Amino acid sequence: MAESHVVSALVKKRSELAGEIEHYEKIIKECRENLTSIDKTIHIFDDSIDLRNIKSRKVIKKGYFSNGEATKLILDILRTSANPIKTSDLVDILADKKSLSFSNNKERYSFSKNVSVALNNIWKRGLIEQIAKESGTAIWDIAKIT
Repeated sequence: MAESHVVSALVKKRSELAGEIEHYEKIIKECRENLTSIDKTIHIFDDSIDLRNIKSRKVIKKGYFSNGEATKLILDILRTSANPIKTSDLVDILADKKSLSFSNNKERYSFSKNVSVALNNIWKRGLIEQIAKESGTAIWDIAKIT
């Protein structure tokens, strides 16, 4: 007999994947509609262009930060702050510095994960310290040199 917690976890995972498929199908539909509009516009200007000869170009999605940028920004923020800062506040400050606005929680979560990874890497190097945890959120400060 299957363990109920295993089945429950699989049902939850299936639901998440189905939701992702719906999300990406919506994006694909919007892209197809935009492509159709662009194709029509191209034909307004030059009806002789064979759109099948236009090759698709690989799109490389860039991360939120360039190499080392998150570390530098986090350290700068913590150095200039009079008080320790919660992870969630750092996420807000960094998003503002990068002029990012998130259209959904998934984007914000992805950005938060990037910030958390950077914080953990800086912490492992001993440059910052975790002062406390408040409601499951870490509070960070520059490490005191002794």
